[in-house]
Amino acid sequence: MIFVNSNNLNIMSLDLFTAFNPEHLWLKFSPEDLAKTQEISEKCSPNGQHQALLNALSSLCLLKWLKVTYQDSNNFKLEFDNDNLLTMWEFVNGTPILINNNSTRLILFPQESTDLTEFNIPQEWVDIPHFRGDYFLPVQINLDSGWLRFWGFATYENIKQNSIYDDIFLQYIFPQDLVEEDLNLLFLFEKYGLSFKPEYQPLPILSNQEKNNLLSQLNQANSLTLRHRLNFVQWAGIFGDETYRQLLYQQYQPIRLGEWLHHNFNQAYNQGWQHLQDLVDTLSLVTNSSSLSSNGIVMRSGEINLQYIYQLQDEQQLKIAAQRLSILPPNSIHKNQALQALDYIMTKCRDDETRWNAAEGIWRLEPSNPNAGLWCGKKINLGIDMGGFSLALVIGLLPKSENKNSIFFRLYAINDYDTLPSNLKVNIMDENTQIFKQLEAQEGDRLLQYKFWGTKGEYFWIQISCGTNQLSETFMI
Repeated sequence: MIFVNSNNLNIMSLDLFTAFNPEHLWLKFSPEDLAKTQEISEKCSPNGQHQALLNALSSLCLLKWLKVTYQDSNNFKLEFDNDNLLTMWEFVNGTPILINNNSTRLILFPQESTDLTEFNIPQEWVDIPHFRGDYFLPVQINLDSGWLRFWGFATYENIKQNSIYDDIFLQYIFPQDLVEEDLNLLFLFEKYGLSFKPEYQPLPILSNQEKNNLLSQLNQANSLTLRHRLNFVQWAGIFGDETYRQLLYQQYQPIRLGEWLHHNFNQAYNQGWQHLQDLVDTLSLVTNSSSLSSNGIVMRSGEINLQYIYQLQDEQQLKIAAQRLSILPPNSIHKNQALQALDYIMTKCRDDETRWNAAEGIWRLEPSNPNAGLWCGKKINLGIDMGGFSLALVIGLLPKSENKNSIFFRLYAINDYDTLPSNLKVNIMDENTQIFKQLEAQEGDRLLQYKFWGTKGEYFWIQISCGTNQLSETFMI
């Protein structure tokens, strides 16, 4: 039997336990605890990381306290490993902990709010049969002061009988005055079987085809609001299926561009990205350029006079040289000489625009060349009401310095006319979702593009909208 009482204060380590009153359990977490849980939470998308941090921290501290306080430490454990929990925390608040030889499930609900008049229980932990909790524990967390307060519990029966159900946000709202504040009673209930566990109602079963159709619809900017876009039966069919929940989780993870530089494309492939050369049948990386003056670059039948290029120092002249060479067709007899000249330009120039011109020229002639940059593309569809209109999102990556990378964004039309709809808009946002560049297609435009750079580890969003249709992609530099 487990009891929480003031005598435990004498045996608790001070870095874990700070105070206890007759109602609430207070735990202190260390900087090491916080660092450990931050590392875990970073595997979620930027939108889900804070929720993951609160859940990882509250479950770590409670389990640590239980195992320090009571001898049978193997009787308390997380129900799922961290990788599986991350797929839950990405979308839903709550952490299941098993006690009593795995026969009883506690669900923790961390929050930072100081308003303790009620707590919210996501419907997943009440009405999905294999996730259903037996006890529900609200946790208040103060990250600045370094403490947690476990302010009571409610039983499944109480939740079903005394909560207000919110069908908009798919949650049960339980009033504070019905929360049992003494955690001793939880374990007394469990020891003597005082908590009634009624039979649950099974949910309708969705076919894999229905789940696939739903999965294709769920591509929004904020994963924390995703569950509100379906009715509960539909959402439970996705969230309650480990395979589909994992697929959805992967869909929301930022594309880690830095991994491209280490030739790790597994994550990108799993999210529908391809090497750009695999899309050349539908895309043209370099658009037709207007005639450019050769500026001393002599093009003769059978040879290219490169002597002038190797003497160039001026950035503008290097840029023009890169532009001039980049329009050579891949089957040109001057291919090798042009590649050598473009490689030289890449080593000499400092301007990002010039480097991208040279890189595009190298890619056009030899996509596998290390100086061509790394390019991937993805076909996207903004919605079923777009009449089958599709787009291709292309991202190019070039190292800029030891801790910075340059990014080239392009959005192409893929339709019978190869033009973008005039109401198509693109917002490029920083890691705080602040827009730093807006693009809007004009009539007859075939593509939108923008070049920028960022520090490794930073996030950015590309949000594409057309009328009421919208989707977003998240990237980590």
